[in-house]
Amino acid sequence: MMENTLGGFCRILLDDDACSQALDLEQLAARFVDYFRLSARPTLEELTALAERAGFGTVQEGKMDGLKGAHIGQPGGEYHIYHRDDLWEGSKAHTVLHEMYEITLERMDEIHSPGMPVPSGPNPVICQQAERFAAAALMQPDIFLPYAQASGLDVATLHDVFGCAYASAALRLAEVVRDPPLLVVLYEREERGDPAGWTGPAVLRARVVKRTAGFAARRSWLLNGRRGGMPRKDKALPAGSLAERAVFSGWPEYAEAEGLAVAARPVFWKGRLAKVIVVAVPWEHYGVLEPQLGRQRRPYPRFSQRAVAAAS
Repeated sequence: MMENTLGGFCRILLDDDACSQALDLEQLAARFVDYFRLSARPTLEELTALAERAGFGTVQEGKMDGLKGAHIGQPGGEYHIYHRDDLWEGSKAHTVLHEMYEITLERMDEIHSPGMPVPSGPNPVICQQAERFAAAALMQPDIFLPYAQASGLDVATLHDVFGCAYASAALRLAEVVRDPPLLVVLYEREERGDPAGWTGPAVLRARVVKRTAGFAARRSWLLNGRRGGMPRKDKALPAGSLAERAVFSGWPEYAEAEGLAVAARPVFWKGRLAKVIVVAVPWEHYGVLEPQLGRQRRPYPRFSQRAVAAAS
């Protein structure tokens, strides 16, 4: 049986007028999975074998200053895909798929406009597209959605099950789940690398803030503490919020107020606080969160804003 190739995949995409005009990332990832017969939860080993077999090139690891991955190649020739050697396994798989997306775009340009130079250097828009493509291929909706529902929309569990970064799992949650409406926020510590090198108090900032259609913006002290309004990307974890309460307690926290049901979960790495995950749904959908709340069952204690202010 003839193996499907990068060139063959690109020609199919170019022959599809709708796809050649606007590559929908969700549809493209689904076609990639189907064409190359990826498993439901692709591994680094599987992706490395696919890259070499299908003509994406060899996958290697190395020390890369500031980059997770890169690819090098000549027009019409084979590429070399690199990922940083100190990444964990899930991040390496994500990086390989990221580079595969960029290689696919480059090969399509070569086929469509032979002889034209291929743009070099990082393109922020394409990099963002590649991240979403990789997440969609690793967390396929038919598999991801049942896990998301069974976990109670628990980003930490989805991170463990799919071997993906917390940020990727959080973004994927908002892309795949349509009922109920939800907001997901991921606060991450500013320091990188091994926690042994972390110094001083934890400073966490919102790296992911994503809400789905139907989740209206609102002023909520549960979500944004005394700051008011809604959480915003790159802003520090807000004082007086449920997320801060989870930092103080070191345990998952849950509360209901202002028409919302909100769960906040701290994430520790080697005993140090690394992240806080917040998921909120309209109050009438509180039941979807119960699987991630463990033994804590209704009636849940109502959270006192005065107590939050005093604790902070």
